[in-house]
Amino acid sequence: MRRISTGFTLIELMIVVAIIAILAAIALPAYNNYRKSASENACLAEAKAYANNALVILYDEQTPPAATPSACANITGGASIGDTVTGTPRTPGTRTTTCQMDGASGQGSCSLN
Repeated sequence: MRRISTGFTLIELMIVVAIIAILAAIALPAYNNYRKSASENACLAEAKAYANNALVILYDEQTPPAATPSACANITGGASIGDTVTGTPRTPGTRTTTCQMDGASGQGSCSLN
């Protein structure tokens, strides 16, 4: 009589676990870089939108409201034309956003620092 084996052997299971561990070791750093970049870019977009909005309000000779950040931890500046708007991203982002409200181009020019 022949014995029919069902299931996986211990060696097969260990090989699968090792392959999954190698893939995770490759994927996790890439995922963390993606999270960092996404946080910084979301703050960049939010700070640019606030700078453009504040610039329009300042051209109408009104006082812009304080920023209510959601993607950024905080947004400062934007009280006058030519002022600098600075946004700090939420963790894990590290690079801050700086927007110059120069008025010459009619919009704020922003960059990640």
